[in-house]
Amino acid sequence: MNQGINRQMKPVNYKKQKRNALVGIVASVFVTVLSVILAVTGMFFYLDASQESRISQAKETPFNPLERATSFQDSYKTMDIVGLSYDFAVDFKETYHYYFAFDDQGYPIIVKMKGDLTPEYQALVDFLFGDESMEMPKPVHLRGVAAVIEDDIQELAIEGMNEMYEEEFLDEDNFQDYLGISLLDTTQKPMGHGDFSVAYTFLGVGAVFLMIGVFLLVLNVRNRKAAAAAEEREKQLISRMSTYVSDAPSVEEREDPQSMIDQNPALNQGPQSQVENLEGIFRQQEESRESNLFLGIIGAIGGSLVGVALWLVISLVGFIAGVAGFVMLKFALLGYQKLSGRLDRKGAFISLFVAAFMVFGANVLDFVIAICKAYFQFEASFDTVRFVVMNFSSLMTELDMWNGFALNLVIGYGLSIWSSFSLIRWILQYKEGRQG
Repeated sequence: MNQGINRQMKPVNYKKQKRNALVGIVASVFVTVLSVILAVTGMFFYLDASQESRISQAKETPFNPLERATSFQDSYKTMDIVGLSYDFAVDFKETYHYYFAFDDQGYPIIVKMKGDLTPEYQALVDFLFGDESMEMPKPVHLRGVAAVIEDDIQELAIEGMNEMYEEEFLDEDNFQDYLGISLLDTTQKPMGHGDFSVAYTFLGVGAVFLMIGVFLLVLNVRNRKAAAAAEEREKQLISRMSTYVSDAPSVEEREDPQSMIDQNPALNQGPQSQVENLEGIFRQQEESRESNLFLGIIGAIGGSLVGVALWLVISLVGFIAGVAGFVMLKFALLGYQKLSGRLDRKGAFISLFVAAFMVFGANVLDFVIAICKAYFQFEASFDTVRFVVMNFSSLMTELDMWNGFALNLVIGYGLSIWSSFSLIRWILQYKEGRQG
């Protein structure tokens, strides 16, 4: 009978589960070690860039507007100025301002500065536009790096210079004769051969691999322990069932077989019923195991990010990526189940809520990317991305994009519900213990 029970139960291959978990542990350790190597490499580049920048920033050379600017600059470019104009140009974030600066000989250069003018610079503006009786102020020492004069800055500089002198004397043909080919950017520092971007790339990738490695390590250690515990429980249950069957008295030993059956109804059950009872015991134990709510939420969020990435990829080619809502929900359910230990009714509804929120978040990211792409035409930098994120609401209003945002969101939710209808209905009708 014991052999019949084993054939009917189709036991789980716990050795295979533990072996797979062990392979996962080894892989996660490898990923973790790789993250450490990347982080150490990134730290090496960071220290090297820091040393290069310190050496470069300890030196100063006079700024020459006729010298072509390069990415490699091993010293500060400096100039003493006694006059400063009003800003003739400002970036779209109103952070960086462009001025005409004059030395004591009256030669002008273009200067890029950040923020509002301090009193010492304001005194130079007052002297330049004040009456001739004003005493020349003390020169101000400017430090920065040489930067290329962009075409839009050149056009604004021509307009500003002609307006300041009230004469149309400056144009594209003689621009370099008056203002040169480079401007003095006081918002940057010389870095020499140091490249912090390489260091940050290695450190960032190392951090990502570290999180992945730790996540996989915790997950596989947990899976291995769970498989070992489940295997031990199954052995105990089968042992109890075998003992119970072997201890049952034979018909020859019973004085009154029917009375024994009446006193012990369980003996009236055949092998198939006993198998079903044993399966029920396993199922009850599986369903009674508490899920980890916190890890489940983390898993649902992490899984739904796969759908967010798909949403953004599809939207880049000009389509509303509502079908990605199905992927968000499917992977949110999978992520919750994997990290929490089991998928219960609570987890199913949490996954549905996370996916619904991620549809909104994906739409916001879609419009953030669209605005960044527009502003990258003026300045492609992390500072631009931060500006767009911090001022998203006001920029959406200024660009009159809220109607398009709402329409995109409604269509996105509509397509997501349509593509995920059967999955959503399954969640709403979900009952404990029914995971198929």
